[in-house]
Amino acid sequence: MGCSPSFRDLGKQVFGCEHYKRNCKIRAACCGKLFTCRFCHDKVSDHSMDRKATTEMMCMHCLKIQAVGQICMTPSCNELSMAKYYCNICKFFDDERTVYHCPFCNLCRLGRGLGVDYFHCMTCNCCMGLKAVNHKCVEKCLETNCPICCDFLFTSNEMVRDLPCGHCLHLSCFQAYTCIHYTCPICSKSLGDMTIYFGMLDGLLAAEELPEEYRNRVQDILCNDCERKGTAQFHWLYHKCGFCGSYNTRVIKSETTVTYCSTSQK
Repeated sequence: MGCSPSFRDLGKQVFGCEHYKRNCKIRAACCGKLFTCRFCHDKVSDHSMDRKATTEMMCMHCLKIQAVGQICMTPSCNELSMAKYYCNICKFFDDERTVYHCPFCNLCRLGRGLGVDYFHCMTCNCCMGLKAVNHKCVEKCLETNCPICCDFLFTSNEMVRDLPCGHCLHLSCFQAYTCIHYTCPICSKSLGDMTIYFGMLDGLLAAEELPEEYRNRVQDILCNDCERKGTAQFHWLYHKCGFCGSYNTRVIKSETTVTYCSTSQK
């Protein structure tokens, strides 16, 4: 089944699928059927495909089934390449992007390679961009689901963004999420330098005059950034941490405590 070519671009007769550009289909070891990639298999099957167990492929130019490899062994194809990139460990083909195999992840990753634009963090057990050398380590941080779309991050074929707090999510999810949020969806820490924004809130509160009955009230708060408990002047929306100056805080008591300026007022 599936012994026919599939196209990434039918008009231009470019072989592949919606996920990858490649000149072959791979035979799933689990069910013996031919699919352009494991995502195409999983989309229509009630089980997942083990790509590394693949032993056979079909060239979509000559439709001959043969041992999996980078080139077609049929003489008429004249050693036609199945893709610019081929990994014999992952049985992975890609004809569009720059890909490398990480021996520590034991997976193919997007990028030019370890020591070129990525390094492998043994604690996090994942590949990080060289600019993230001083990142905050979180053990096995990619061995979890993206908090936004819930896809498993470690085997995802999408770019992953690591946050200052050490948590990770897909880059596309990060870009959509940060349009309306500035805190980590897992631990609620700020996603970057909020100095300018917090300074704007300082100016806003300084210009705001509370009603008389609320001026001497304070609230117990917990700062998400420095993780310390304290008190802040009563407000309906904004509460500044007295330790780190962050407004990324939460009220930990629903009722306000009245604090008076002098003992004569008791």
